Amino acid sequence: MAMPHVIERATSARARCRGCDDKIGKDELRFGERHPNAYGEGEMTLWFHLKCAAYKRPEPFLEIAGAVADAAGLLEAARFGIEHRRLPRLAGAERAATGRARCRHCREQIAQGGWRLPLVFFEEFRFSPGGFVHAACTNGYFGTTAVIDRCVYFSPGLAAEDVAELRASVEAAAAAPAASGTG
Repeated sequence: MAMPHVIERATSARARCRGCDDKIGKDELRFGERHPNAYGEGEMTLWFHLKCAAYKRPEPFLEIAGAVADAAGLLEAARFGIEHRRLPRLAGAERAATGRARCRHCREQIAQGGWRLPLVFFEEFRFSPGGFVHAACTNGYFGTTAVIDRCVYFSPGLAAEDVAELRASVEAAAAAPAASGTG
């Protein structure tokens, strides 16, 4: 019989979040997604910061998130991620280091120095890199332009001027017709 997912305070600061790879601090609330152990008997728990769980694993998070009194914003974020099924793939924002990557939406190359949004896919209990999307293709790929908070959360090193430029790029593209790619 499967154990239910859990939200609890971390008993130590040893666990790393599967969503952002940062340590989960002692006594910090964390979400544990329980699965049968793929490598042996019993079960295993994948630990996440609450916000990372709401952003990256919305379905399992919503199964028990009602138990968290101050989770109203997290519940809304998780529901939004389910409504926009590709949104949990978003892993931040960055400038393209080269001009070789192709956008998963429009299939065009992403220019060196241009804004791109890295994608990850949850497979075999871990997140694997899954390519990039132009900032300009945000609405076409994700079905929404409401991605800036998630980009900033998963790319905490972005300066305020970078965030403003990224926001302008995403919003300007939303006003233009969407590309016809399907990623």
